[in-house]
Amino acid sequence: MLEVEQRLAAVKEAGLSLVEIEPAHFRHPDLDDHLAGILEELMFGRGMVVLRGLPADRYSAEDMAMMYWGIGTHFGIAVSQSAMGDVLGHVQDLTKPGEEEDARGYTSARELRLHTDLAQVAGLFCYRPAARGGVSVIASALAMHNQIAAEHPEYLPIYYRGFPYHRRGEQAPEAEAVTPHAVPVFSTLKGNTSVFYVREILQNGAEERGVPLTDEEVAALDYFDACARDNSYRLRLGQGDALFMNNRTTLHARTKFENGDGPDGERHLMRLWLDVPGKRPDVPEIQVYENQGGRSGIDHQVGQVRAGAKYRTMKAAE
Repeated sequence: MLEVEQRLAAVKEAGLSLVEIEPAHFRHPDLDDHLAGILEELMFGRGMVVLRGLPADRYSAEDMAMMYWGIGTHFGIAVSQSAMGDVLGHVQDLTKPGEEEDARGYTSARELRLHTDLAQVAGLFCYRPAARGGVSVIASALAMHNQIAAEHPEYLPIYYRGFPYHRRGEQAPEAEAVTPHAVPVFSTLKGNTSVFYVREILQNGAEERGVPLTDEEVAALDYFDACARDNSYRLRLGQGDALFMNNRTTLHARTKFENGDGPDGERHLMRLWLDVPGKRPDVPEIQVYENQGGRSGIDHQVGQVRAGAKYRTMKAAE
């Protein structure tokens, strides 16, 4: 990854901040073709790619954030990950004893169940791994669709119809707390099948509306969770590894983790949510938030904070 280090040096010499870095700043003949091939694999192939060998052992977190961001510009446009406007998320345990269940997943050490994120592509860069745990879990949504069609085709209409989702208090002031439309679990547009699934806030939506899920819907969701586990595999990210996933064709999770002693023993990953214009179209109903310009993610809301405990109604899957 010498080319990435060279581009970092040029960016720093130019005095650019992280969010000022554009694709042109990380162009290099040897880098461009390689990353273009990775983007094709992400969007139309396996839906996940791991880049190894980024020099996290030799650079500060700030420098690695710039390298990681620069690579991400080859794949898409970074979008905000919470109402706080964070376009580069830091996946760390920021909780105090007893607060683990109160935080959004990427600010805690708890286990996370299989889900998708709110943008087309999610990236996770491992600056420092956990002492124990923190293993990534990835499931193929397309393999799941095939299994469901073979074993329980009666559930497919439920998934394609979808469910209203709670916006966890991170919506714009004039927006409704729950999506006015059903967000499909599976959807198809121009021959591309996509997935969106976050069971916790799906159930929050039903509770907020006062419309309980039917027994058949609960059975369909339970089967979806089981099917996701059946079609998943585990991946441990080491220092300097960057995982990119297509959120429309894969789901991901994380096992609970424990940090080691001192700051150097604390797990620290960096997260990107990326929109990839013009590559793989989505149905408009897949969007949970009504963001400016139609982008994904969660628009910055001045004075807002990240969603917290009252929007978590379920324990992580065992």
